[in-house]
Amino acid sequence: MSSDYGYINARVRAMKSRLLSRETLYELLAARDLTAFADTLGSTDFSKDLGEAFSRAPRPALGLSGPPGPLGLSAVEEGLRRNLCRTSAKLLSFSDGRAGELLGVILERWDLENIKAVLRGKHTRLSKSDILSGVVPAGRLDEARISELAEAEDAKAVADMLATWRSPFARPLTKALSAYAQENSLANLELALDRFYVSAGLETVKKGDRNAAKIRGILKGQIDVLNLGTALRLRREALEEGLLVSFWVPGGEKILERHFLALARAESFIQALALAPSSLHIPEKPEDEAAFERALSRAFALRCARLYRGDPLAIDIPVGYLGMKTLEVANLRLIARGKAYGLSQAELEVELLLV
Repeated sequence: MSSDYGYINARVRAMKSRLLSRETLYELLAARDLTAFADTLGSTDFSKDLGEAFSRAPRPALGLSGPPGPLGLSAVEEGLRRNLCRTSAKLLSFSDGRAGELLGVILERWDLENIKAVLRGKHTRLSKSDILSGVVPAGRLDEARISELAEAEDAKAVADMLATWRSPFARPLTKALSAYAQENSLANLELALDRFYVSAGLETVKKGDRNAAKIRGILKGQIDVLNLGTALRLRREALEEGLLVSFWVPGGEKILERHFLALARAESFIQALALAPSSLHIPEKPEDEAAFERALSRAFALRCARLYRGDPLAIDIPVGYLGMKTLEVANLRLIARGKAYGLSQAELEVELLLV
C-alpha cells in the first residue's frame, strides 16, 4: 500500500477504464425488458457480482417462468450494491496514510446512512430482508456486519454491536438512547449520528494541504444535503423555533440556519422548493420530497465526479472516480427499475445523469 498519490491515482485510472462506456449504457437503456438488461450487464465488469446475487436469489427469478418482477429486480439491485461495495473496498486497500484517512471521511457517509437505515427498520419493525434492501455497505462496515446489525433486536442492541466492533458511531448512538426511549422519536438517534459524523469529519480535515481542503468542501456539501433533507421532513411537524434549530447541523455552506428554519416552516413542498438556495443547482424539478433528496444526492455525486479532471497528483482523482462510480450504479439502478416496471426508453433517458 502507499500514500503516494502518483501510485494511488495510477491504480484508480486502471479502475476507471472499467467503467461502462456511454455506448454500453445506451445499449442497456434500449434493452427490451429486465431480463435483456441483466443479460447485457452480465457481460460487463458487473458479471461476478450479478452472478453471486442471482445465486442467492429465491426462485423464480430472471429467465424462469413468470414476469421478471420484484425477485429479478431485487437480485439485480443486490448485484449493483455488491459491485459498489467491492469497488470501495479495493480503493481503500491501496490507500493508506493520510490519503486513506481523507477518503475514509467520504466513505464513512455510507456507514452513517446504513446505520440509520437499520435503526429506521428496527423502529418500524421491518424484516431483515427489507432493511438490507435499503443499505449499501460501501463504507468500513462490510456486508456481513450490516447483516448482523439488521438481525439486532432493537436500537440498543445495534449500539452494543457497534461498541463491540469499536465503531466510532457507537458512542453517540448510545448517548442518544435514553432520549429515544423517552420520546420514541427516531430523530433523536439520527441527529446524534449526523452530528458526530460531521464533527469527526471536520476535525479530520480542519488542517492540512489542498487535499484536506478539497475533502472539507465535499463534507460541507454533504452537510447541506443532510440539513435540507431534515428540514423537509420536519415541515410536517409543528415545532417551536428553538426545537427546530436543534435539528440544524452547522458546518455547511448553503443551508444556513435561516434557510433551515424557512424550509422547515414552508406550508407546502412547492414553497419549500422555491425557498431552497439557487446555489444548490438542483438539476431537475422533483415532484416530491423523496425525489428532491434524490436529485440533491445525484447532483452532489456529479460534483464529486467532475473532480476527476483535476490535479493528477492529488486526491481529486480517487474522489472523482468514487463520484463517477456512484453515478454509474445510480443510473443502472434507475434503468433496471424502469425495465421492471415498463417505463419507456425516452422516459428513462431524461432521468440519467451523465458526467
